[in-house]
Amino acid sequence: MVLKPPSQSTAGYWKKARKVLGTAALSVGLTACASPSNLPSNLPLTEITASARPRSSTARPGTTAVMLALSGGGARSAAFGYGVLSTLAEQPASEETGRTLADDIAVVAGVSGGGMLAAYLALHGPSGIPAFKRDYLDQDPEASLRTAITPDNLLRGYRGGINDLTGLAAWLDAHLYHGATLGDLERTGGPRLLLHATDLYNRAPFSFDRESFRTICSDYTTFPLSHAVAASAAVPVLFAPVVLENFNPVCPLASGAPATPATGSAVISHLQETQARYATAPDLRYLKLLDGGLVDNLAARNLMRSMRRPAPSPLPVATAREVRRIIVIVADASLRVGGDMSTTTDGPGALDAITASIDAMVDNSSRASLDRLEEETRRWRERLIRWRCDAMQTQDCDKLEIKFVRLSLADIREPETRARILQLHNKLSLKADEVDFLSGLGRRLLVANLQYRRIIAAR
Repeated sequence: MVLKPPSQSTAGYWKKARKVLGTAALSVGLTACASPSNLPSNLPLTEITASARPRSSTARPGTTAVMLALSGGGARSAAFGYGVLSTLAEQPASEETGRTLADDIAVVAGVSGGGMLAAYLALHGPSGIPAFKRDYLDQDPEASLRTAITPDNLLRGYRGGINDLTGLAAWLDAHLYHGATLGDLERTGGPRLLLHATDLYNRAPFSFDRESFRTICSDYTTFPLSHAVAASAAVPVLFAPVVLENFNPVCPLASGAPATPATGSAVISHLQETQARYATAPDLRYLKLLDGGLVDNLAARNLMRSMRRPAPSPLPVATAREVRRIIVIVADASLRVGGDMSTTTDGPGALDAITASIDAMVDNSSRASLDRLEEETRRWRERLIRWRCDAMQTQDCDKLEIKFVRLSLADIREPETRARILQLHNKLSLKADEVDFLSGLGRRLLVANLQYRRIIAAR
């Protein structure tokens, strides 16, 4: 999503806008009408909600399980991922007639635009995949948001964010999730959702799962799904943070960091310190959550964190018992290189410099995540096999293979196609031809992927 200036010269308008912003920021009279409203929407944990246990998945497992990670990237990522999912929904599975690889998706991780699709799949299941195009990709969510450059919007951005929960979260709830809560996901029979945002104060990921909500003494089951997705996609300044209240000062139950095996990982250690801080820091009353892509734009780290929990996490127990083959698919719709700053000695301008700097940090972190994912999954396989052999007591409990499929828009080399991709920035709305173009690329990259073709041939 980009801000849109009124019709006048860009240079002249920005000169005027800077003057307006400086004046407005000091104006007390405008504060009330130009401040984003983001009150906490989470509820405290009670003994009743704390004792409730998540329901087991009602989906019937096969011998293949798919774990899918959908990257950030706004509607570009959602359209690209939709093409991948649509292809999986057309590919017959090996077990029985009528079952597809989409039915074998056991875990879906997503962030930002990929998180919108991931949450939709978790709520509606594989049968809902075709409707995602109608409900989101063919719509114009940006029309419901503040996108114009006006003194009021500039002041709102200065004070924390131009759009609040009355914008994107409300639109998502009305069009995609229809009042669903995180607890509702446990009753749908869809894949397990791994969704995260960035905790600004702690510079750490916040996962929307039971364990994370318990660390702030909050009820996971009643939190709106639309608010979780909006937090995961909340680009700084364009959106105000989604706020969670930390109820630990008056928590009637034990909270704090959940038990996690020691790994020697600096990332895991920082996360454990953050979760412990929720319970002990007296001034940590509210969490401010923004775009999850700032800490994990591939959703791969969130997937790895779930693998480090006690087995068979992140797989449901029934799936972990039956599975013989696990396919890990990473759909990466991020853009690696772009812009025209290298064609001239001038610039780059402020916006291009900020965007490129953020992209450099995010993209390098993403590449490191990809390198770690395969290694972490191999270790997880060993732990999962030990769990299976203890639980199943059968001779073939160690028969478990894992295959990786990596799909990335950055791997496309045709100059014309690549040039068109680079024009599709992180927007929340796309034109019909752009949706078809991106979803077609998702389909094309999947069916052409050598590892995927080997998987299909071996079924």
